Amino acid sequence: MVDHALGRAAAAPESRAGLLVWATAHRAFLGDLAFVVVLSVLHGFDLSIDDHPSWMQWWWPLLVSVPATALLLLRRRVPWVVLCALLAVTVGLTALKLSIGGLNLVILVAIYSVCVRGSLTASAVAAAVAMAYPISELIVYEMTPVEGLLRISGAIVNLVMVVGWGRAIRVGRLRAAQLQQTMALLDQARDQLAADAAAVERARIAREFHDIVSHNLSVVALRAGVARALIDRDREHARQTLQELEQSSRGALGEMRKLLAALRDRNAASDDPDDWQPTPTLDRVDALVDSVRGGQVTWQLDRRGQVRELGPGVEMTAYRIVQEAMTNVLKHAGAGQARVLLDYGPTALRIEVTNQVSGVAARPVSQQSGHGLIGLRERVALLGGTLTAHPILNGFHLEAVLPCGDNSDLA
Repeated sequence: MVDHALGRAAAAPESRAGLLVWATAHRAFLGDLAFVVVLSVLHGFDLSIDDHPSWMQWWWPLLVSVPATALLLLRRRVPWVVLCALLAVTVGLTALKLSIGGLNLVILVAIYSVCVRGSLTASAVAAAVAMAYPISELIVYEMTPVEGLLRISGAIVNLVMVVGWGRAIRVGRLRAAQLQQTMALLDQARDQLAADAAAVERARIAREFHDIVSHNLSVVALRAGVARALIDRDREHARQTLQELEQSSRGALGEMRKLLAALRDRNAASDDPDDWQPTPTLDRVDALVDSVRGGQVTWQLDRRGQVRELGPGVEMTAYRIVQEAMTNVLKHAGAGQARVLLDYGPTALRIEVTNQVSGVAARPVSQQSGHGLIGLRERVALLGGTLTAHPILNGFHLEAVLPCGDNSDLA
């Protein structure tokens, strides 16, 4: 018994909360219903104390006015139907010189409903149609010119106020809808920008990994092949080659650690930005070329012009270009000669990497269309430069031009 009472007590707040939620969701309909009830009650009270024709009971007008007032509940769905029906009932009651109660207020509400849902033309037409009621009142009650002028003026003022209010509400709603749509488009644009930025960042990371892994693995393979060839006849040279192989491997692992640390968390990598930013410069090209010496390809590095710092962006891109070109030579050239040229011009840095394949059976090397050259073209395009790569007789030629100024190191 006690449990049953407790269950009822617990269910009571839940039912009240559910009722409150329902009332909040249907507050517009409940407001219209309350308005209809109040106007109907006031009309009935007015008829009960006012004079009425002897040929009818006092409550007969309620049979028409109450259903007409109840049409207000449909004003949001069919505002024109409600307005026309209210005007017809009001004009009919006026023609019979019967009390209309609050139907004049209901007509104004119907006009408002038309204005907030229709165009400016529809609002003007609704106001013009609504003038049928004051004009019929003017004719039926045979008002004097002064009374008629006052009645018509009052009706116009009421209509102007209602139409203006309705139009203001409609404009406000349209602006709110446009603002909401704009916010949605901005959210979509923000998400798209974030997705594009993520895609660009993924592509940049992929290029970095490609440059680091591809080149260093090529060097490791080269050194391992040299060590294997010398292990029996020149152990000291083989030992030195293995040491260089170890150094190259450690360098590759160090670069990848820096890149991965930068991806995880810059603060977790180190307090020194140089520890987490893998930004190689042209100063390291000499070490890059030295790391691949001793194989079947003879390397030559030349510099022309005024050697200077060109800024981190140009320096890193130039380094990666040389690194990728050397990697392609190690993969596809076999034996021969290769030359790296860094030409420092006043407004641009020109990079040339050319290799010539030796041997009787040598033939033109086909242009590679892998991800390496694609990544290089993207890097160069970001700096506004140009890159060309094409096969030549018994070899391959790569040339890149990167714009840079005399003060690019200060940029």
